[in-house]
Amino acid sequence: MPIRQGSIDGLCGVYSVMNATEIVIGKFHYDPKLKHKASQRRVLYKNLIGYLAKHDLLEDALIWGFSDIDAKGGFIDIAIKSVKKYQNRKLRKQIAFDTDDVTLDQYWEKLTEHLSQPDSTVIISLSGRIKHWTCVRKITPNALILSDSSGIRRIARDRCTIETESRELYTLWPTLTYLLSVEEK
Repeated sequence: MPIRQGSIDGLCGVYSVMNATEIVIGKFHYDPKLKHKASQRRVLYKNLIGYLAKHDLLEDALIWGFSDIDAKGGFIDIAIKSVKKYQNRKLRKQIAFDTDDVTLDQYWEKLTEHLSQPDSTVIISLSGRIKHWTCVRKITPNALILSDSSGIRRIARDRCTIETESRELYTLWPTLTYLLSVEEK
């Protein structure tokens, strides 16, 4: 079986931000004046990789991934600037919780409330079964519905936990959960 793209690199944080950005803005802008007829998607990818290189994080991120996609004004702020530049829209970012001491019910309620708004998405950090950053595009009472770079489509609520880290469950991290939406003018 061939090696799949993303199966050995740690760039899920890059892809989670790109997927989240596309969910809230619709389609990426295409600018024929850009060099090599690049789209906003390609420019955003270049800027995210450039951020890792500039902060001497690229090698570690490629091999091991990274723990916080928003550290030091990171990836989400780069996406915010891209949306402002190409769509002249304001992307809003909010950390879902200021503590990891919340229940799964509280976590689910917060995401449900946020995702009920138009042009919204959530970026989450998972550990346990896998260590991964992904994008939640929809939530039901029983599952997180994802837009994910590794092909995971949904995570059942009964397979999630906050309290413990288990190789059998997906551990969700409230303080590493980012709510994104487009601010109306």
